Amino acid sequence: MKLTDQELRKLRDAYNVQKKTQARRKPDRNGHHIQVTMTFEEWLQVWIDSGNLHLRGNGRGKFCMARKDDLGDYAVGNVEIKACEENSREAKLGRSHSACTRDKMRATRAGVSKSQSHKDSIADGHLALPTVRCPHCSTSGRQGGAMQRHHFERCRSRQ
Repeated sequence: MKLTDQELRKLRDAYNVQKKTQARRKPDRNGHHIQVTMTFEEWLQVWIDSGNLHLRGNGRGKFCMARKDDLGDYAVGNVEIKACEENSREAKLGRSHSACTRDKMRATRAGVSKSQSHKDSIADGHLALPTVRCPHCSTSGRQGGAMQRHHFERCRSRQ
């Protein structure tokens, strides 16, 4: 496969980005810090051998370089080229539900009730806002929030 200088430059940049981002990632499930131990030439050869170099990228219909069983380094013999959806699905299978940040956030929001003093301070802050009147429909309300969203320049009664 013959690549132009511009294509090689872009691929070298992609390799360098992958190498740098792996250094910042959390350790794998065995506590091992993930590294890219392949050279650029080895990395490129894995992609060329897969036949999916032109489909490299993120998201549906694209392909990524994945470690076998999500363990070890990105090294020749420990990587394979997979569809991004498949790699993402496999990564989620190995995680417990508590590891999902979104689920944690939902549980926190749903399970924590505000104290009465907290509710009172929110109400005081709302009541401290000045009352304004929409010039188009004469509706009055506290400044900001729904008044800003539905009145003034966005009012239905506006001519």
